[in-house]
Amino acid sequence: MNPWKSLTGLANWVMRIAIMLMIFAWFFQSFMNFNLNSSGFYMATAFVILGIMLFAGGFLSRHTLTVVSALGLFILSVLQAYWSFNGITGVFAQWLLMGSVSFYFVTNGNK
Repeated sequence: MNPWKSLTGLANWVMRIAIMLMIFAWFFQSFMNFNLNSSGFYMATAFVILGIMLFAGGFLSRHTLTVVSALGLFILSVLQAYWSFNGITGVFAQWLLMGSVSFYFVTNGNK
């Protein structure tokens, strides 16, 4: 069976939306608490800003915003996976999945 190349654009948008939903589910509460004394607030802020940038980058013709935001998300996801590693768990797999989708956008941009 051949791949459905005509749905590549839709698949890219589904991944962007999935990243946004994951960021919302994980970080929105920490972000809205606005606790400047918490390192979690700054991590949440970075994820929220980079996630919005990744989503917005999909509307642009140039790849720069997508690649830069995806690189930031990839680095943060790898750090979170490292910090949360306690064996192969669901949390580790979620960070690995977010990192791999971010890495996809680093390598492909807005294709």
